[in-house]
Amino acid sequence: MDEKKTGSYYTPERVIRFMVRFLAGQGQNFRRTLEPAAGDGRFLPELLRQPGCHIDAVELFEAKILDMRSRISAPELHYFVGDYLDYAEHCKECYDLIIGNPPYINLKNMDSQVREKGRALFEKEHVDKSVMQNLWSAFLVASVGLLQPDGTIFFVLPAEFLQVQFAEKLRLYLEQRFNNIKIFTFEENIFPEIEQHTCLVYLSNCQNASPYIDYFVYASPGDATPLHQSRIEKNKPLKKWSNAVLRDEDIQLLQDCSKRCLQMGQLGPCAPGIVTGGNKYFIVDRDFVEENQAQHCVLPILQKNSLIKTDTIVFDQRLFQELQNNHVPVYLLNLAHEKYIPSGVLAYLRRVGEEETNHIKLRDRHKCRNRVPWYGVPIVHYGDVFFFKRSDKLPHLYINQMAVHTTDAGYHIRLAEGYDAASVVFCFYNSLTLALCEYSGRYYGGGVLELTPSEFKSLALPYTRVGASDVNELDSMFRAGAPVSDIVSFVNERTLSESLSPHTIHRLNEIRQTLMQRRLRGDVFPASG
Repeated sequence: MDEKKTGSYYTPERVIRFMVRFLAGQGQNFRRTLEPAAGDGRFLPELLRQPGCHIDAVELFEAKILDMRSRISAPELHYFVGDYLDYAEHCKECYDLIIGNPPYINLKNMDSQVREKGRALFEKEHVDKSVMQNLWSAFLVASVGLLQPDGTIFFVLPAEFLQVQFAEKLRLYLEQRFNNIKIFTFEENIFPEIEQHTCLVYLSNCQNASPYIDYFVYASPGDATPLHQSRIEKNKPLKKWSNAVLRDEDIQLLQDCSKRCLQMGQLGPCAPGIVTGGNKYFIVDRDFVEENQAQHCVLPILQKNSLIKTDTIVFDQRLFQELQNNHVPVYLLNLAHEKYIPSGVLAYLRRVGEEETNHIKLRDRHKCRNRVPWYGVPIVHYGDVFFFKRSDKLPHLYINQMAVHTTDAGYHIRLAEGYDAASVVFCFYNSLTLALCEYSGRYYGGGVLELTPSEFKSLALPYTRVGASDVNELDSMFRAGAPVSDIVSFVNERTLSESLSPHTIHRLNEIRQTLMQRRLRGDVFPASG
């Protein structure tokens, strides 16, 4: 059976024991329990050991139901074969506990009927249909409607749920319905066989209690005591639940310090770079330019941050030359208003214009067919500084000494009069701004951090004019591979130290380390001290 089609990634038994043990410790009522995606039934034995437990187990595939019945049977256990979304629509029962690991099936692999049922469910529950990106989200929303007023949902979910943009409206929906939210993460990857970090999400209601989000980090599911625990009560609704790894006072400190600073968007016009409609076709290397004598109709351009192999804060002619020497495509065909296009370039365009991706010719792609000529890429002005939206260890802002363009993977600021590019870049690498990058952005597999244009523009910057010697020293530290902590301390001394106490700067640095290490190590225990 195709795992991508069925979303069948079974929960390790020690995770199940952790979940049931925690519920029992909370005094959970198991009398009416629902397992919405029973799979091979591995949740059932542990649940049946709980006093007074009665279980309804739903599973889509009849063969799995038959297998479970042959191994797990009890008067308190009832099996139902069918689609859980259909079950939820027609079910008259209300449950004390809904527990399980819903299927992870993205839209691309989802059956069209299931997709439409999910969207109809979201519309009925007044949740934006754009949230319906994966089947687990529909299982979650369907389960809310089947709970007793004091009932509990306890699901294994992908860690991306805590912070990706498409799930933001779903998180808000859940915060409006539950006042007791708990998130459990583990240092150990509990699903090592799949490239997916996961978490446990507990949703319930406590009578006459203020709403809160608890965040726990355990070394492994076998541990009884968390390595870290934090609670958010004041800063609700919380835009990204992954930020519950901080405390209320941490978030308040970020907000208070930000009010003292400029925002990146206030430095001047800020916008993403150039959208080509096909980077691999419209961005060429030096050999192509020279062979076709096309020097007059190209512009220097960078496609992504990972192409820059030298750690630096200055993108200059030397770096650009290195990329050319390594045959990296760094020239954009600038043909929208070009009267003379070399014959070799025209022949190239005729050929690639017919190349198909998913049965669509390049010239007929959405971006290309809506411009005249179809290969005339609209040019966006380069900035005095630029930032790539995705980064790994450290977000990167560059002085654009080379006057280079980027694709829309980069954001450019054309600085208003009175702001110095070198000073802006220098000041960026302080504890507050870097902490806000982590707090505002989201992270993906391998710890890649991403900020949207609006998130980048909202970053606070403690701007001050700095001398050339300090800028050169910072660049030398980057090029020498100095530790991030040394770089940040150096910049802090010349920026934050002018207005904040050493204790406050130390706290900001702890927040930055907490968020950065959570990202780089995959939802794990934050840095201490």
